Amino acid sequence: MYRVKNTTISLVFLAGLTALSACKTTSNANMDDTWSNVTAQQWQLVQVTQSKNNSNPLVPTPPVMATAQFSPAGTVSGNAGCNQYSGSYTQAGTSLDVLQLATTRKMCLDEHAMKIEDALTGAFVLVDQWDLVNGHLVLNDQDGDKLIEFAPAAP
Repeated sequence: MYRVKNTTISLVFLAGLTALSACKTTSNANMDDTWSNVTAQQWQLVQVTQSKNNSNPLVPTPPVMATAQFSPAGTVSGNAGCNQYSGSYTQAGTSLDVLQLATTRKMCLDEHAMKIEDALTGAFVLVDQWDLVNGHLVLNDQDGDKLIEFAPAAP
C-alpha cells in the first residue's frame, strides 16, 4: 500500500511539473515571436507624449514623418522629425530599455517638427515597457503610461 501511494504521488508531481514547464515554454515562445514582429518592419510615429505631466500628445502632420526601426541585433534607428537618430536597446519579455540616442544636427525650419523631434528623443530614454495593441507598437514608461505610439509604416 505504501509503494502505491509513493508512486501515485510521484506521478502526479511529475505530471504537474510537466504541465508547468510546457506553459512556461509556450509563453516564452510567444514573447519571442511577438518581438520578432516588431523587428520585422519599420514603424511610423502616431503620437508622442511630451512629458509625464502633459496629457496632450503631439501628433506629427505632413510633411513631418518620424519613424523607428528596431533591428534584431539590438539597435534602433529612424527619423525623429528633422534629424536621423540611432542607438541601442535591450529587450526581454515586455521590458524594453532604449539607451541614449545619437542624432544628426540639421537645422529644422518647421517648429512643429522640432517639437516632435524633441519629444520623441526625450521619450525614448524613458521607455521601460512595450506592447502591441491593435497592430500598433506602444512604448510605455515604468508606470505603464503611454509615451510613444507607432503604426506600421506604409510600404
